[in-house]
Amino acid sequence: MADRWVLVHPPLLGPAVLGPLAGELRRRGAEVAVPDLRGLVQDPASAGPSAAGWDRRWAAAADPADVVVAFSGAGIVLPAVAAACGARRAVWLDAVLPPGSGTAEWPETVRGLVAPLVADDGRVADWTTWWGLDAMTGLLPDERVRAAVLAEGHRLPADLWSVGVAVPPLTAAPRYVHLSPAYDADAAAARERGWAVAGDGRGAHLDVAIDPAGVAALLT
Repeated sequence: MADRWVLVHPPLLGPAVLGPLAGELRRRGAEVAVPDLRGLVQDPASAGPSAAGWDRRWAAAADPADVVVAFSGAGIVLPAVAAACGARRAVWLDAVLPPGSGTAEWPETVRGLVAPLVADDGRVADWTTWWGLDAMTGLLPDERVRAAVLAEGHRLPADLWSVGVAVPPLTAAPRYVHLSPAYDADAAAARERGWAVAGDGRGAHLDVAIDPAGVAALLT
């Protein structure tokens, strides 16, 4: 029986960015799900924009899986999601690495980047607009993939980056896949924990969409 994989998109993006990688893993014989978790960021009990409890909602939505892969900002909730999935393996894919226990906080660099992008309505600008009008063409050269990612653009509650994320004990075998220089520190921290680390960090963060075959090789 083929392993069941769950790919977890980051809060700032939707599942489309992981579509090419999911397709490549399926071609290699895996059963792959890429759930759309965007709607679970907003706290349903709050009258205004609030991400309170978003990590618990994401974990609760997890389906059973053998392998859970968290991309980018999704790495901060991977221990909780992996535990909820009953996964045997947990893979941080160029992703934020939380502490081994306790409560994870977003990196100061991320909070500093987001702060000037908060609008008067308490939400942050759609990530696909952060880098200028033409930037997405360079970041995602494939027109179909780019269109799919842009179609999933959304605005998050600004308090997402001030909400601490509970880190349960890691129950799955960990692995880190290092794609880009932006995650050098996270990959180094994974090595310090004695984890297996694949990749040299010399590629691009969006290689998940640009070079899915290369990324799949690092995952498997």
